[in-house]
Amino acid sequence: MSDNVIELVQEAQKRGKFSLADAIKGRAYPEKSVEVYLDAGSAFELADITEELKRLDPEDAQYAELSEKVLELEAKILESKITFDMRGVGQEVVEKITAEANEKHGEDAEGWAKYYSCALVASNIVQVSDKDGNVDDSKFTADEVAILRGAMPIDAWQTLVETMQKLTLAASYFDAVTDAGFLQKS
Repeated sequence: MSDNVIELVQEAQKRGKFSLADAIKGRAYPEKSVEVYLDAGSAFELADITEELKRLDPEDAQYAELSEKVLELEAKILESKITFDMRGVGQEVVEKITAEANEKHGEDAEGWAKYYSCALVASNIVQVSDKDGNVDDSKFTADEVAILRGAMPIDAWQTLVETMQKLTLAASYFDAVTDAGFLQKS
């Protein structure tokens, strides 16, 4: 029995082979969930009422009325919440999207930029959830994301673009915290 244990220990200590591609597949990129709210009309109205409340005396009857309206608007805004779970992509995906943008839009700088940003955002979306937790985990296309871009408030779109940029360019963050020997900088 002790010979068997020694063999098991020796086998466990042997160096083995591994696949680098399998080791990094789907794990090498940062992930982040971002919430966006689609009811821009209520948000605009809420901002106006909030400014009005700052000018009113809290004892004023209109203050109480507007405070109630604030609660209603906040509830409406929360109802419009969508959560995007996003993951960065590698250089190969960026190059593929760049080539597609070049092929589809060539010298049309505006069309190229719109396609490029929509395709990159699409490639970063893992899934989307509504306020009730219902999930859409389909693979989004640049054209579908372009429709979202046109329909959602600009600040929501900017949140998605900024998150995509942070996640896709995260390698530069890694460089900032390590040296060439992969040691933490002190």
